[in-house]
Formats: sequence, structure tokens, C-alpha cells
Amino acid sequence: MNYKILLIDDDSDDRLFFRDAIEKISTGNVSCITLDDGHILVSTLAQSSDGRPDIIFTDINMPRMSGWEVLAMLKGHDTYKDIPVIMYSTSKHTEEITKAKELGALCFFNKPQDFRDLQNALTEVVKHLQAGTINQLCENSTIFT
Repeated sequence: MNYKILLIDDDSDDRLFFRDAIEKISTGNVSCITLDDGHILVSTLAQSSDGRPDIIFTDINMPRMSGWEVLAMLKGHDTYKDIPVIMYSTSKHTEEITKAKELGALCFFNKPQDFRDLQNALTEVVKHLQAGTINQLCENSTIFT
């Protein structure tokens, strides 16, 4: 089975870092789509010929549409509300972690500075996708909160 991970982040370096990590851990069964703006998310999802993503990561602080707005849009849309969303940010504020869970995010993930840390985290995501346990990803994790 093939898995699709989608990242929304306005920082081109962060998108490249994320995409490179996916390529390093993938055995050809994981694809990564990156968007630089949440405004094009719904049209991208609607136009996708190879199905919707299995999980979405969204940065919080973006200029045109914040990650909070992306999360609210997804969770308020009947077609996309069941796609797991991970808030992906440099923030470590407990208020934001709590807010993410209250608004329906699967969990919160701090952007790592180390490439290997990102690879390890994404490996965990892929393992849970493959096992069909993605909703349990954050339960006993030290990586995701």
C-alpha cells in the first residue's frame, strides 16, 4: 500500500528538509506533497487524482492562513474532517499543544533541528500508518505531544 503525507509550511527550507527526510525513510511506498499556503489546500485535495493524504502536517505560523485556520477548515469540512492532522511548529508552548488537541489535531510536533530526529519521527508516523494505528501515534510517544 502507498501512503501520502502532506505538509503545509510557508518556509521553503522546512519543506525541503521534510521532503528529504521522507525520501530517506521511504521504500517507495510513501509520497510527500508540500504546499506553501493553506489557501490552496482544499483545491489541491479536490483535484488530487491519487486520493487524499493519509496524514497532514501543518505549520502554525504562516502569513496568509495560519495552521489554526487550516485545522479549523479541515475539521469543519465533511470530506476531510477525518484526516489526521499534526500541528508542526517551533513553538513549545503548552497552551498551543492544548489548543491543538482541543481543536481536533491528532497531536503536536516540534520541528526538529536535526535531520535524524525528523527521520525518526517520520519513521514512527509511517509505521503507524502501515499498522493502521495512526490515531494511537501520540499516546505513548516521547516525540509527539
